[in-house]
Amino acid sequence: MQQQSFIAPNISAALLLVKETLGADAVILSTERQPGGNIKITAGIDDGVSVLPATKPKAQTEQIRPQSKPLDIELIRKGLEYHGILPFVSNKILTEVQKEAAKNQFEEADKILIKVFDKLFRYYDILEASTPFKLFMGICGSGKSACIAKVATQSKLKNKQSCIISTDNRRAGANIQLKAFADILKTPFYVVENARSLYSKLQELRTSYDFVLIDTPGINPFVKKDIELLQTYAEVVSAQMIMTLDAGKNAADAVEIADIFANLGANCLFPTRMDLSRRMGSIFSIAGSVGFKLGAGGTGISIAEGIGKINSSTLSRLIISPYNDKRR
Repeated sequence: MQQQSFIAPNISAALLLVKETLGADAVILSTERQPGGNIKITAGIDDGVSVLPATKPKAQTEQIRPQSKPLDIELIRKGLEYHGILPFVSNKILTEVQKEAAKNQFEEADKILIKVFDKLFRYYDILEASTPFKLFMGICGSGKSACIAKVATQSKLKNKQSCIISTDNRRAGANIQLKAFADILKTPFYVVENARSLYSKLQELRTSYDFVLIDTPGINPFVKKDIELLQTYAEVVSAQMIMTLDAGKNAADAVEIADIFANLGANCLFPTRMDLSRRMGSIFSIAGSVGFKLGAGGTGISIAEGIGKINSSTLSRLIISPYNDKRR
Protein backbone atom coordinates (compact mmCIF):
# COMPACT_ATOMS: atom_id res chain seq x y z
CA MET A 1 0.00 0.00 0.00
CA GLN A 2 1.24 3.49 -0.89
CA GLN A 3 1.00 5.90 2.06
CA GLN A 4 1.18 9.67 2.17
CA SER A 5 0.56 12.34 4.83
CA PHE A 6 -1.29 15.61 4.28
CA ILE A 7 -1.36 18.70 6.52
CA ALA A 8 -4.06 21.38 6.30
CA PRO A 9 -5.72 24.00 8.56
CA ASN A 10 -8.79 21.79 9.09
CA ILE A 11 -10.07 18.28 8.48
CA SER A 12 -12.14 19.27 5.44
CA ALA A 13 -9.20 20.81 3.65
CA ALA A 14 -7.00 17.82 4.50
CA LEU A 15 -9.60 15.37 3.15
CA LEU A 16 -9.83 17.41 -0.02
CA LEU A 17 -6.03 17.12 -0.48
CA VAL A 18 -6.28 13.35 0.01
CA LYS A 19 -8.97 13.02 -2.62
CA GLU A 20 -7.21 15.30 -5.12
CA THR A 21 -3.86 13.52 -4.69
CA LEU A 22 -4.76 9.86 -4.15
CA GLY A 23 -8.27 9.74 -5.53
CA ALA A 24 -11.63 8.58 -4.19
CA ASP A 25 -10.32 5.07 -3.39
CA ALA A 26 -7.90 6.33 -0.74
CA VAL A 27 -8.27 4.93 2.79
CA ILE A 28 -7.84 7.20 5.82
CA LEU A 29 -5.30 5.50 8.11
CA SER A 30 -4.98 8.10 10.88
CA THR A 31 -6.00 11.63 11.84
CA GLU A 32 -4.23 13.84 14.36
CA ARG A 33 -4.24 17.46 15.46
CA GLN A 34 -0.80 19.06 15.50
CA PRO A 35 0.47 21.59 18.08
CA GLY A 36 -0.23 24.61 15.87
CA GLY A 37 -3.83 23.54 15.28
CA ASN A 38 -3.32 22.02 11.83
CA ILE A 39 -4.75 18.61 10.96
CA LYS A 40 -2.49 15.82 9.74
CA ILE A 41 -4.08 12.95 7.84
CA THR A 42 -2.23 9.84 6.76
CA ALA A 43 -3.91 8.05 3.87
CA GLY A 44 -3.09 5.04 1.77
CA ILE A 45 -4.05 3.44 -1.49
CA ASP A 46 -3.53 -0.08 -2.86
CA ASP A 47 -0.41 -0.49 -4.99
CA GLY A 48 -2.48 -1.56 -7.95
CA VAL A 49 -4.45 1.68 -8.08
CA SER A 50 -3.08 4.58 -10.08
CA VAL A 51 -2.83 7.89 -8.24
CA LEU A 52 -2.36 9.95 -11.40
CA PRO A 53 -5.47 12.02 -12.09
CA ALA A 54 -6.93 11.63 -15.53
CA THR A 55 -6.32 14.65 -17.73
CA LYS A 56 -9.46 16.45 -18.85
CA PRO A 57 -10.05 19.56 -20.87
CA LYS A 58 -10.25 22.65 -18.70
CA ALA A 59 -13.85 23.38 -19.67
CA GLN A 60 -14.93 19.87 -18.63
CA THR A 61 -13.09 20.11 -15.29
CA GLU A 62 -14.91 23.33 -14.46
CA GLN A 63 -18.26 21.73 -15.25
CA ILE A 64 -17.81 18.87 -12.78
CA ARG A 65 -16.29 20.94 -9.95
CA PRO A 66 -18.44 20.45 -6.82
CA GLN A 67 -20.58 23.45 -5.98
CA SER A 68 -20.91 22.56 -2.28
CA LYS A 69 -18.26 23.36 0.31
CA PRO A 70 -16.42 20.45 1.98
CA LEU A 71 -17.88 19.38 5.30
CA ASP A 72 -16.82 21.69 8.14
CA ILE A 73 -16.14 19.21 10.92
CA GLU A 74 -15.14 22.08 13.21
CA LEU A 75 -18.78 23.21 13.14
CA ILE A 76 -19.80 19.84 14.54
CA ARG A 77 -16.95 19.81 17.05
CA LYS A 78 -18.02 23.21 18.39
CA GLY A 79 -21.63 22.05 18.60
CA LEU A 80 -20.62 19.06 20.71
CA GLU A 81 -18.53 21.30 22.96
CA TYR A 82 -21.39 23.79 23.30
CA HIS A 83 -23.67 21.13 24.75
CA GLY A 84 -21.04 19.87 27.19
CA ILE A 85 -21.15 16.28 25.98
CA LEU A 86 -18.74 13.97 27.78
CA PRO A 87 -15.41 13.70 25.86
CA PHE A 88 -15.73 9.93 25.45
CA VAL A 89 -19.09 10.27 23.69
CA SER A 90 -18.07 13.38 21.77
CA ASN A 91 -14.96 11.63 20.41
CA LYS A 92 -17.05 8.63 19.40
CA ILE A 93 -19.41 10.89 17.46
CA LEU A 94 -16.53 12.73 15.77
CA THR A 95 -14.87 9.47 14.76
CA GLU A 96 -18.05 8.34 13.00
CA VAL A 97 -18.46 11.79 11.42
CA GLN A 98 -14.93 11.53 9.98
CA LYS A 99 -15.74 8.11 8.55
CA GLU A 100 -18.88 9.44 6.88
CA ALA A 101 -17.04 12.55 5.65
CA ALA A 102 -14.38 10.36 4.05
CA LYS A 103 -17.13 8.68 2.03
CA ASN A 104 -18.70 11.97 0.91
CA GLN A 105 -17.00 15.13 2.14
CA PHE A 106 -19.48 17.37 0.30
CA GLU A 107 -22.52 16.06 2.16
CA GLU A 108 -24.20 18.55 4.48
CA ALA A 109 -23.31 18.39 8.18
CA ASP A 110 -26.85 17.73 9.37
CA LYS A 111 -27.27 14.78 7.01
CA ILE A 112 -23.98 13.24 8.12
CA LEU A 113 -24.97 13.67 11.77
CA ILE A 114 -28.30 11.94 11.13
CA LYS A 115 -26.45 8.93 9.70
CA VAL A 116 -24.05 8.91 12.65
CA PHE A 117 -26.82 9.12 15.26
CA ASP A 118 -28.79 6.38 13.49
CA LYS A 119 -25.72 4.20 13.91
CA LEU A 120 -24.81 5.12 17.50
CA PHE A 121 -28.16 5.59 19.25
CA ARG A 122 -31.31 3.52 19.83
CA TYR A 123 -34.87 4.84 19.91
CA TYR A 124 -38.21 3.87 21.46
CA ASP A 125 -41.89 4.71 21.11
CA ILE A 126 -43.38 5.82 24.42
CA LEU A 127 -46.81 4.58 23.26
CA GLU A 128 -45.55 1.23 22.04
CA ALA A 129 -48.53 -1.09 22.31
CA SER A 130 -46.48 -4.26 22.87
CA THR A 131 -45.48 -3.00 26.33
CA PRO A 132 -48.71 -1.82 28.01
CA PHE A 133 -47.09 -1.48 31.45
CA LYS A 134 -44.90 1.61 31.67
CA LEU A 135 -43.01 2.30 34.89
CA PHE A 136 -41.59 5.79 35.44
CA MET A 137 -38.67 6.40 37.78
CA GLY A 138 -36.42 9.33 38.52
CA ILE A 139 -34.76 11.52 41.11
CA CYS A 140 -36.80 13.89 43.27
CA GLY A 141 -38.17 16.77 41.23
CA SER A 142 -37.34 15.26 37.84
CA GLY A 143 -40.85 15.90 36.47
CA LYS A 144 -42.33 12.40 36.64
CA SER A 145 -45.89 13.51 37.44
CA ALA A 146 -46.07 15.93 34.51
CA CYS A 147 -44.47 13.33 32.25
CA ILE A 148 -47.09 10.71 33.18
CA ALA A 149 -49.92 13.19 32.67
CA LYS A 150 -48.56 14.06 29.21
CA VAL A 151 -48.31 10.40 28.23
CA ALA A 152 -51.86 9.78 29.48
CA THR A 153 -53.03 12.71 27.36
CA GLN A 154 -51.29 11.40 24.23
CA SER A 155 -52.85 8.01 24.88
CA LYS A 156 -56.31 9.59 25.06
CA LEU A 157 -55.73 11.57 21.87
CA LYS A 158 -54.94 8.27 20.11
CA ASN A 159 -58.18 6.75 21.45
CA LYS A 160 -56.29 4.42 23.77
CA GLN A 161 -57.52 3.66 27.28
CA SER A 162 -55.02 4.21 30.07
CA CYS A 163 -54.94 4.33 33.86
CA ILE A 164 -52.44 5.66 36.39
CA ILE A 165 -51.11 3.81 39.43
CA SER A 166 -49.14 5.66 42.09
CA THR A 167 -46.79 3.88 44.49
CA ASP A 168 -45.64 7.13 46.17
CA ASN A 169 -46.64 7.03 49.82
CA ARG A 170 -43.54 8.77 51.16
CA ARG A 171 -44.37 12.45 50.75
CA ALA A 172 -47.45 14.14 52.15
CA GLY A 173 -49.62 15.27 49.28
CA ALA A 174 -47.44 13.47 46.74
CA ASN A 175 -50.45 12.24 44.76
CA ILE A 176 -52.53 15.42 44.79
CA GLN A 177 -51.11 16.85 41.57
CA LEU A 178 -51.12 13.53 39.72
CA LYS A 179 -54.73 12.81 40.76
CA ALA A 180 -55.73 16.30 39.64
CA PHE A 181 -54.27 15.56 36.20
CA ALA A 182 -56.06 12.21 36.12
CA ASP A 183 -59.39 13.80 37.05
CA ILE A 184 -59.07 16.38 34.26
CA LEU A 185 -58.33 13.62 31.76
CA LYS A 186 -61.05 11.36 33.20
CA THR A 187 -58.35 8.72 33.60
CA PRO A 188 -58.74 6.15 36.42
CA PHE A 189 -56.26 6.71 39.24
CA TYR A 190 -55.15 4.15 41.82
CA VAL A 191 -52.80 4.26 44.80
CA VAL A 192 -51.05 1.13 46.10
CA GLU A 193 -49.20 0.77 49.38
CA ASN A 194 -46.36 -1.57 48.50
CA ALA A 195 -44.88 -3.88 45.87
CA ARG A 196 -47.24 -6.73 46.72
CA SER A 197 -50.23 -4.44 46.27
CA LEU A 198 -48.81 -3.22 42.97
CA TYR A 199 -48.48 -6.75 41.67
CA SER A 200 -52.08 -7.57 42.64
CA LYS A 201 -53.43 -4.40 41.06
CA LEU A 202 -51.57 -5.09 37.82
CA GLN A 203 -53.05 -8.58 37.62
CA GLU A 204 -56.47 -7.05 38.11
CA LEU A 205 -56.07 -4.35 35.46
CA ARG A 206 -53.87 -6.01 32.84
CA THR A 207 -56.74 -6.69 30.41
CA SER A 208 -58.75 -3.54 31.11
CA TYR A 209 -56.48 -0.87 29.63
CA ASP A 210 -54.22 -0.32 26.66
CA PHE A 211 -51.63 1.34 28.92
CA VAL A 212 -50.99 1.20 32.66
CA LEU A 213 -48.78 4.11 33.74
CA ILE A 214 -46.96 3.46 37.02
CA ASP A 215 -45.55 6.29 39.11
CA THR A 216 -42.81 5.54 41.64
CA PRO A 217 -41.40 7.68 44.47
CA GLY A 218 -38.74 10.19 43.49
CA ILE A 219 -35.49 9.00 45.07
CA ASN A 220 -31.95 10.02 45.89
CA PRO A 221 -29.97 7.53 43.78
CA PHE A 222 -27.00 7.80 46.14
CA VAL A 223 -28.98 6.59 49.16
CA LYS A 224 -29.08 2.81 49.52
CA LYS A 225 -32.52 2.56 51.17
CA ASP A 226 -34.05 4.66 48.36
CA ILE A 227 -32.59 2.31 45.75
CA GLU A 228 -33.85 -0.73 47.65
CA LEU A 229 -37.37 0.72 47.84
CA LEU A 230 -37.52 1.40 44.12
CA GLN A 231 -36.09 -2.02 43.38
CA THR A 232 -39.02 -3.72 45.14
CA TYR A 233 -41.42 -2.10 42.66
CA ALA A 234 -39.25 -2.67 39.60
CA GLU A 235 -38.95 -6.40 40.34
CA VAL A 236 -42.69 -7.17 40.38
CA VAL A 237 -43.55 -5.82 36.94
CA SER A 238 -42.37 -6.53 33.41
CA ALA A 239 -42.62 -3.07 31.91
CA GLN A 240 -41.08 -0.46 29.68
CA MET A 241 -38.97 1.31 32.31
CA ILE A 242 -38.52 5.02 31.69
CA MET A 243 -36.19 7.34 33.59
CA THR A 244 -37.11 11.03 33.76
CA LEU A 245 -34.30 13.55 34.15
CA ASP A 246 -33.92 17.30 33.75
CA ALA A 247 -32.41 17.85 30.27
CA GLY A 248 -30.13 20.57 31.65
CA LYS A 249 -28.48 18.29 34.19
CA ASN A 250 -24.69 18.25 34.26
CA ALA A 251 -23.62 15.49 31.84
CA ALA A 252 -21.24 13.73 34.26
CA ASP A 253 -23.84 13.68 37.06
CA ALA A 254 -26.54 12.59 34.61
CA VAL A 255 -24.52 9.60 33.38
CA GLU A 256 -23.74 8.50 36.94
CA ILE A 257 -27.43 8.72 37.86
CA ALA A 258 -28.51 6.90 34.69
CA ASP A 259 -26.05 4.08 35.39
CA ILE A 260 -27.68 3.53 38.79
CA PHE A 261 -31.19 3.48 37.32
CA ALA A 262 -30.02 1.14 34.56
CA ASN A 263 -29.19 -1.40 37.27
CA LEU A 264 -32.85 -1.17 38.31
CA GLY A 265 -34.00 -1.98 34.79
CA ALA A 266 -34.44 1.47 33.23
CA ASN A 267 -33.42 1.63 29.58
CA CYS A 268 -35.48 4.51 28.17
CA LEU A 269 -34.80 8.20 28.80
CA PHE A 270 -37.47 10.90 29.00
CA PRO A 271 -35.64 14.23 29.39
CA THR A 272 -37.82 16.91 30.95
CA ARG A 273 -37.74 20.73 30.73
CA MET A 274 -36.12 20.67 27.31
CA ASP A 275 -37.64 24.08 26.60
CA LEU A 276 -35.74 25.52 29.57
CA SER A 277 -32.38 24.01 28.61
CA ARG A 278 -29.92 25.22 26.00
CA ARG A 279 -27.12 22.75 26.66
CA MET A 280 -28.28 19.14 26.54
CA GLY A 281 -25.10 17.17 26.89
CA SER A 282 -26.85 14.89 29.36
CA ILE A 283 -29.08 13.44 26.62
CA PHE A 284 -26.22 12.61 24.25
CA SER A 285 -23.96 11.40 27.07
CA ILE A 286 -26.54 9.02 28.57
CA ALA A 287 -27.47 7.58 25.18
CA GLY A 288 -23.84 7.28 24.08
CA SER A 289 -22.36 5.78 27.25
CA VAL A 290 -25.11 4.04 29.26
CA GLY A 291 -27.03 3.02 26.15
CA PHE A 292 -30.47 4.39 27.07
CA LYS A 293 -33.00 4.60 24.25
CA LEU A 294 -34.31 8.01 23.20
CA GLY A 295 -37.74 8.80 21.86
CA ALA A 296 -39.64 11.54 23.67
CA GLY A 297 -39.03 14.49 25.96
CA GLY A 298 -40.86 17.22 27.82
CA THR A 299 -40.96 20.46 25.85
CA GLY A 300 -43.26 22.76 27.82
CA ILE A 301 -45.84 23.13 30.58
CA SER A 302 -48.75 22.20 28.32
CA ILE A 303 -50.06 18.77 29.26
CA ALA A 304 -51.82 18.40 25.90
CA GLU A 305 -48.87 19.40 23.68
CA GLY A 306 -45.84 19.09 25.95
CA ILE A 307 -44.14 16.05 24.43
CA GLY A 308 -41.53 16.44 21.72
CA LYS A 309 -40.19 13.63 19.55
CA ILE A 310 -36.48 12.85 19.83
CA ASN A 311 -34.85 11.18 16.85
CA SER A 312 -31.64 11.48 14.83
CA SER A 313 -32.99 14.49 12.96
CA THR A 314 -33.86 16.49 16.09
CA LEU A 315 -30.51 15.59 17.67
CA SER A 316 -28.71 16.77 14.54
CA ARG A 317 -30.47 20.14 14.74
CA LEU A 318 -29.46 20.47 18.40
CA ILE A 319 -25.79 20.19 17.42
CA ILE A 320 -25.98 22.52 14.42
CA SER A 321 -28.52 25.10 15.66
CA PRO A 322 -26.39 27.03 18.20
CA TYR A 323 -24.37 28.32 15.25
CA ASN A 324 -27.13 28.80 12.71
CA ASP A 325 -29.86 30.27 14.95
CA LYS A 326 -29.83 33.59 16.76
CA ARG A 327 -30.68 32.83 20.37
CA ARG A 328 -31.82 35.43 22.86
